[in-house]
Amino acid sequence: MNGIALNRVAARLLALPLVLLALNANAQLQGEGELSLQTRLFNQSASYAGQEDQSRSFAMAFNVSGDFGENIDAEIDVFNRYDDADWERTKGDVRKAYLRWISPRFEVLAGVNRVFWGVTETNHLVDIIGQTDLVESPDRETKLGQAMVALTMPIENGLVDFYLLPHFREQTFPGEEGRLRFSLPIDQDNPLYEDDDEEKHIDFAARITKSFNSADLALSYFQGTGRDPSYVFSADSPTILPYYPQIKQLGLEAQYIKDQWLFKLESIYREGQPNLFFEKEDYSALTSGFEYTFYALGGGVQDLGIIAEFLYDSRDQAALNPYEEDIAVGARWALNNLNSAELVVLWIQDVDRFARVFVIEGSIEMGESLALSLESTIISHQPQPSVLTPLESDRLLYDLRDDDSLQVTLSYYF
Repeated sequence: MNGIALNRVAARLLALPLVLLALNANAQLQGEGELSLQTRLFNQSASYAGQEDQSRSFAMAFNVSGDFGENIDAEIDVFNRYDDADWERTKGDVRKAYLRWISPRFEVLAGVNRVFWGVTETNHLVDIIGQTDLVESPDRETKLGQAMVALTMPIENGLVDFYLLPHFREQTFPGEEGRLRFSLPIDQDNPLYEDDDEEKHIDFAARITKSFNSADLALSYFQGTGRDPSYVFSADSPTILPYYPQIKQLGLEAQYIKDQWLFKLESIYREGQPNLFFEKEDYSALTSGFEYTFYALGGGVQDLGIIAEFLYDSRDQAALNPYEEDIAVGARWALNNLNSAELVVLWIQDVDRFARVFVIEGSIEMGESLALSLESTIISHQPQPSVLTPLESDRLLYDLRDDDSLQVTLSYYF
């Protein structure tokens, strides 16, 4: 079956959950939604023309799921946001729209879904199935919906997953008037691809997970269009063009629990990705560390977790992210009260340079339907990169030097 035929089949599969939920009167349906108001505040004047010191946005999310007998279920999850400062952040997304058939020996899922891989706190290296929704969460935690046909088979103390990914989605970027962007805006309307099939290239992934008493291991493989773009300067305008190469990636995840200790590891080896200077360079990267939790502080119900991780990328200053050799330390404070209040604080420090990032994330529930969350990111001011100060500044973080921010979100669930 050729690529065009596969994409036609995938498009028809995507419509099945919608048709079933609409026509099957016997379906056991459950629905829920979220409305949220969000503001972003920047405490420094913008570095680039047209940028605002604050933005306001409104988001809606709706989820409907249903069972069709004992072996078939479906789910639809849609999301929309309006932002008054950055039109690239005003968008909609079908995050889930799938049909799943379940049997004792295997499961088959067809449609749109979001799949998450990874165990570490600061940098999810192995998480490659879905595309990053960068305008929704600069910390790269939020993913766009990914079209797929997935097969899951249980094995002893584990699972084997296979994914056929028929349609690629480009990464979202802040617009020219948005904050948290490069000095030159990304022209995401004119992406470049290594493969002639562009976004219609058929990608493949597989993953095996196993549990061994106190340890969990996962080994994964991906081949296809890389989700992380490399960058090319446009010859026609002062912009940067995203370039999506064909890559191969081998990934490893590991967790080990010992009393109050939780040890974590993510590691990858990738071929085919051009680096920051647009030179193809096979590389390895890892994030590894631990979390130690003090349970029931002072005889009460509160828990305090101490986090420490090491981040490494063999490309050094040619890496496409700022975490080429960094140490992250922080804490997770869970009050375990009726409001489910939680606070996470992280400090990420470059080992060789002055570059550092300070992150605060907090959330609290207010009754059964309201929740308040905040995220603050502080990026250290640093000198402009030059041959005279090679060990002082980070090329990627320098462009964000004036984008220290506070994001506050009020959500209503129904």
